Amino acid sequence: MSIPFWRMRDRYYRMLGCKCEGCGSEYFPSVNVCRKCRSTVLIEVEMPKDGKLLSYTLQKESLSGFEDQEPMVFGLVELSNGVRVLGQLVDLPYETLKVGNRVRAVFRKIRTDGESGQIYYGYKFGPFRDVNSGSTSPP
Repeated sequence: MSIPFWRMRDRYYRMLGCKCEGCGSEYFPSVNVCRKCRSTVLIEVEMPKDGKLLSYTLQKESLSGFEDQEPMVFGLVELSNGVRVLGQLVDLPYETLKVGNRVRAVFRKIRTDGESGQIYYGYKFGPFRDVNSGSTSPP
């Protein structure tokens, strides 16, 4: 693996964004300058895992290397801190999706490199489950 991969590996396994020390605005992915107050003093923060589905779409044809995941469902998710993230939806049948459904970031396999067999992992969004009871919550 390359040196940039090892430098950025925490970003692949956790949803790391940033927070402006000046105004408190949060961003994902990270930015170098706050879009609200133009401050350059930003700290790294992990994004919340819970959010609500704002929009979704079904993709029937995928890029090379993702054919085994077709069809793929993607959604625009507003995290509990207001940050909006685009991600793949898993364990949620397309027919059951509704705008407003609660979802949670989950750690999943993204793909396998054909030549090396290297497995890449990252976040996707799945059904919101009550951590205490394990049950799926309604929207």
